[in-house]
Amino acid sequence: MAEEVRVFPLVTLAAQPSPYVAAVCQALGDRGLMTQIQSVGYELQKGGNQMLRIFRCGANHPA
Repeated sequence: MAEEVRVFPLVTLAAQPSPYVAAVCQALGDRGLMTQIQSVGYELQKGGNQMLRIFRCGANHPA
């Protein structure tokens, strides 16, 4: 199992926030995984400058 998974970008093709992020974070949390939305210093798509980090609770992960 991977120590960390990153999902990028968190916007739709119409540059709107993805309607699925909150539900995905909730479902992962229910399974004991931690999620964190983190800003990044680049955009591959207009408005897409955030990523979702998914990791196990207590795992050694960079801040």
